Amino acid sequence: MTATSGWSTQQLGEFLAAVSAFGTAASAALGAVERAAEALDAEVAAIVGQGGEVIASVGYPAGRVPAGDLHAVAAGRRRELAVPGVGPCPAVAVPLDHPPGAALVVARSGPDGLGSEEIGVLHGMSRVTSMALRILGLLDEERAMREQNDALRRVATLVAQGTTPEAVFTAVAEEVSRLAAAELVQMYRYEPDGSAARVAASGKDAAELAIGAVYPPGGHNMITLVFDSERPARIDDATTFTGSTAAVAHQLEIRSAVGAPIVVDGRLWGAVMASTTRPEPMPADTEQRIAGFTELVATAIANTQARADLAASRLRVVAAADEMRRRIERNLHDGTQQRLVTLALKLRSLHDELPAGLPAVDTELSHIEDGLTSLLEELREISRGLHPPTLSDYGLGPALRSLARRAALPVDLDLRFDRRLPEPVEVAAYYVVSEALANAAKHAGASGAEVTVELAWDRLAVRVRDDGSGGADPGGGSGLIGLRDRVEALGGTMVLTSPAGQGTTLLAELPLDGP
Repeated sequence: MTATSGWSTQQLGEFLAAVSAFGTAASAALGAVERAAEALDAEVAAIVGQGGEVIASVGYPAGRVPAGDLHAVAAGRRRELAVPGVGPCPAVAVPLDHPPGAALVVARSGPDGLGSEEIGVLHGMSRVTSMALRILGLLDEERAMREQNDALRRVATLVAQGTTPEAVFTAVAEEVSRLAAAELVQMYRYEPDGSAARVAASGKDAAELAIGAVYPPGGHNMITLVFDSERPARIDDATTFTGSTAAVAHQLEIRSAVGAPIVVDGRLWGAVMASTTRPEPMPADTEQRIAGFTELVATAIANTQARADLAASRLRVVAAADEMRRRIERNLHDGTQQRLVTLALKLRSLHDELPAGLPAVDTELSHIEDGLTSLLEELREISRGLHPPTLSDYGLGPALRSLARRAALPVDLDLRFDRRLPEPVEVAAYYVVSEALANAAKHAGASGAEVTVELAWDRLAVRVRDDGSGGADPGGGSGLIGLRDRVEALGGTMVLTSPAGQGTTLLAELPLDGP
């Protein structure tokens, strides 16, 4: 092995350690291009998406990243880039496995550009970057799912409490502004002639927008697009805005916008619109994020039976959350975990081939191997916590037995049923037991717990009792609130009894035929 390849091993090890330390996919992408540029002494480095969007870059002034030129290099249509302060420089692109179709682009001054050994290092960096972005992307999805479900739950609670539609409008605008990373969110009500009246606004410059202002129909703008199609719509280039709202958009320097319809009793009522002044378009999933809120707004406007509507809304949220958990668990188990194992084995092989006389590199690679092993265990634990495969494959009984074996305290498990139950019931019962055992171990200082699950006629009763300190507050944590929402979404009930110093008992009853 040559000195250059030894250097490559060291650089790859340091690169892996650095990129793996970031907490989000966006920060890891930026960290990857910064370290790639530093390691290869390059003036420019960037990650370019399949559609030409620049995911992360270094070497360009803010707001002046030449996305078209970078995309041309990534697609193999050109082999040089104009580097600020330097001029044309040789450029090279290597593909990334994740995001699909993306590429890592590097440009360095000098007549020859990167050598073959350095391009090999760049390929190694791309593999490490792909793995890190895939893992962090899954974790980002899980965080986003929790944030959206929490936001939907807050709005759903307002609807169920009979809060005025105006207060619901304002709450939805505020929640969408946070979730969609939009500087401005507006809500409009359509009049019979197609004009639109603003009923709520939140975010940057919202104070400058008059509530009640009416805008006539016509032109190329979000109000007209949603009205004509009664479907979600977007405009990624606000310079094309025309019609009554164009002047407002230009005044506020809006660059792109997304809108989603509010449909009440099958008829178009209004729209929620999110916009940004940033040069890049609104994220591709913005319409989907808004859609859940438009349903809740419609519920408030229709003023139907609040309890029935809330139960239906909760059930949709719970079902969506469970499906997302299953998908993330499958991705972690079938893709990421297997790739991590492969990467660890390759790193071990690389470590074994390391020439003598590089003690620092040897130590660093050992630390990285330990970190990969620890990360793999953490991912396995996360995967089990998201949605255990045993629950889907074999049912509630085996899943609870596995949960009891892994629990942080001794569990006396009494299962009084011998068949598969409806999937929503099994999932709800599993998470009731999981949350109760976690609370007993983490917060109550319990030395043991008793779990009884009994099938009685058309209901499943789940009882968890611990011998901890008691005094649990049913409204004091998002975990118990989320459990209550999950149980009540199925038409069930949940009772918490927790006198101070006398342990805690959680009893949930779940109807087998749903709400």
